[in-house]
Amino acid sequence: MSTDLRTVRAAEVMTKSLVWVQARETLRAAALRMKQQRVRALLVAGDQPGDLPGIITGKDIVNLLGSEDPAILDHTTVGDVMTRPAFCVPASTNLVDCINLMRMGGVRRVPVLDGTTVVGILSASDVFDCALRD
Repeated sequence: MSTDLRTVRAAEVMTKSLVWVQARETLRAAALRMKQQRVRALLVAGDQPGDLPGIITGKDIVNLLGSEDPAILDHTTVGDVMTRPAFCVPASTNLVDCINLMRMGGVRRVPVLDGTTVVGILSASDVFDCALRD
């Protein structure tokens, strides 16, 4: 029996641990934080508490490295390459709608909001895991 993705909400399967980075930090610092925290994306903190101007992923960094010298990691900031604005979903959004947003936005991760507060990140892997549950 498969899970009906129209009845499962983002909040039920999202990853709740959040790792943040500042837009002014270097890509090297961001990459190291991803490695240390064992995450594939970092939320970018804004100037005001609760602001989420963007998200940076390992893919963003790898794409840049594909065409540049690795030294660029020390001279480029998170704010230079982050995805902005971050595509976000309310915690109550069903997974079918989340999948559609990810496909339209060309992203694999979306921050999940409770009102204006980030409460988690939903990844394509989270959705796949849910779909494969019995």
